Amino acid sequence: MDALSSLIRMFGPAAGYRRDDWRLLGLMYLAGLFQGYAQTQAVNTLPFVRLTYELSKADMSYLFAIARIGSLVAVVYAVFGDRWGRRGPFLMAYLMLMLATGATAAAFSPTVYTALQVVARMGAAAMAMLATVLLAEQVNWNNRAWAISLYSTAVALGSGAGLLALPIAQTSETGWRLLFAASLAGLPLYLWLRGRVEESRVFQFDTGGGVFAPLFGRSAGRFWLAGIYSLSVSAFSAVAVTFALERLVNGLGLTSSEAARILLIGGTLGGTGFFLGGRMGDTLGRKPAILLSLVVGLAGGIGFYWTSSRDLLIVAATLSAFGSSAALPVSAAQRTELFPTAFRATASQWLHTVAVLGSILGLTIAGTTIEMWGLPMTVTVLGVGVLVAMLAQLLIPETLGDEMTHTTTKR
Repeated sequence: MDALSSLIRMFGPAAGYRRDDWRLLGLMYLAGLFQGYAQTQAVNTLPFVRLTYELSKADMSYLFAIARIGSLVAVVYAVFGDRWGRRGPFLMAYLMLMLATGATAAAFSPTVYTALQVVARMGAAAMAMLATVLLAEQVNWNNRAWAISLYSTAVALGSGAGLLALPIAQTSETGWRLLFAASLAGLPLYLWLRGRVEESRVFQFDTGGGVFAPLFGRSAGRFWLAGIYSLSVSAFSAVAVTFALERLVNGLGLTSSEAARILLIGGTLGGTGFFLGGRMGDTLGRKPAILLSLVVGLAGGIGFYWTSSRDLLIVAATLSAFGSSAALPVSAAQRTELFPTAFRATASQWLHTVAVLGSILGLTIAGTTIEMWGLPMTVTVLGVGVLVAMLAQLLIPETLGDEMTHTTTKR
C-alpha cells in the first residue's frame, strides 16, 4: 500500500480538484481520445498512402508540409475564442477534425488527400489550443499542468488506438482508407459535448486585444522567446515523429504489426511522462520540467534513427515519448500563463502557428536532405534546434503560481 501511495503521489495531481473540474476533465478526456485517433492517422498510414499514390519519401515530406498550412489558418479560431468564447470555436474545431479526417478515406488523388488534411490540421490545431485554454482557466494554478497532462494522455491513447488498428491497412490496397473512415465514429460525441461543455469562468466577452496584440504589445518579448522555443522544437519533432513508422517498415523491413508493437511499447512506457511531467511542472516549476524533458526527448529521438536493434529501438522510443509527453503539457500551461485573458487564446494559437512553421521548416529541410544524407543524419542535424529551444527557455520567466483570477462578464 505504501508503494501504491507513493506512485499516486508521484504521478497524481499536486492538490485536489473540485467537482466541476473533474467534470470538465472527463469531457476533455473523451474529446481527446477521438482527437488523438483522428489527427494521427495521416502519420500512422504514411507508408501505405505513399505506395497507393506512388510517391517518394521526399514527396510525402512536402505533402505533410503543405498539410500543416491548415494549422496556420487556425489562428482565426483563436481570435473568435478571445472575442466570442472558448466553447463555440472548440466544438466547431472538433466537428471539423472528425469530418475532414473521415472524408480523407474517399480521397482519390494526392491533391484531394492534401486538401482534406489541410482542413483536418486546422481543426486539430484549434481544438488542442482551445481545450488547453479551457482547462487552464478553470482549474487551480497548482493543478494546471497536471490537468493538461490528463487531456494530453487521452490524445496519446487515441493515437495508440490508431496504431493498434494499423494491421487493417495491410488487409488490402485500400485498407488504410478504413482507418480514416473510422474517425466518423466521433460524431455522436459532438452532440454530447455540445450539451455539456460550459464557457470558461474567466473569459470576458468583447475584450479581445486584436489578432496582432501578442506579437507587438507589452507581452511581445515573452511571445518571441516562446516562439523561438516552439519553432526549434517543432522542426526536430515533426521529422522525428513523421518518419518513425516509415523507418521501421520501409527502412528496416519490419511488418506493420512489429513496427506498431515497438511504437506502442515505447509510447506506453514513455507516456508516463505526461503525469510525471505535469506533476514536476506544478511543483518544481515550468522551466526545470521542460528543460529536463527536452534533454531526454532529444537523446531518444536521435537514438531511434541510429539503431537497428529492436530492444534499443524500444528504449529509444520510450525516451523520446517520455521527453515529448513530459514537455508538452508543461509548455502548454506555460503558454497560457504568459499572457493576459484578453488575448490568451490568440497568443496561444500564434505560438502554435509558429510551431507549425517550425514543422514545415523541418519537413522542408528533410525533403531536401533525406536523399543526400539519409534519415539518421537529417534527424541529428535538426536536433540542434532543440538546443536552441533550451537556450530560449532559460530566458522565459517562470510562470508557476499564476492564478488567472479574472471573472467572466455576461453579455
